[in-house]
Amino acid sequence: MPRLKTELLREGMVVISDVKNLHDMLLIPTGAVLSERQIGILQAWGIGEVEVEHCAATDETDPIARLSPETREHLQQEIRNRFWEPDDSNPFFAEFSRLLLQRRASKVMVDS
Repeated sequence: MPRLKTELLREGMVVISDVKNLHDMLLIPTGAVLSERQIGILQAWGIGEVEVEHCAATDETDPIARLSPETREHLQQEIRNRFWEPDDSNPFFAEFSRLLLQRRASKVMVDS
């Protein structure tokens, strides 16, 4: 279940968990098929990421999803080796690591 930034969302993607604002108001329910209008609403509310169902459109927008399992593992290990004591339980480190992996994945796809 990929989490995509709202700017990467596309019409037709299916939301797999309720999307709520800071006041716990439901914006998009689980199972909703996203429309351009709904994507605009999410962006207007400042929603950063949404969990969507895995689909071909997700693979096109997420460079990590296009990596082979071996390449992904290699890049993750390469990133972990750059830190003294990587802590995957720390939300900041987990997100930072994901962003680094996404950047490396984009570079690998361009180079190949």
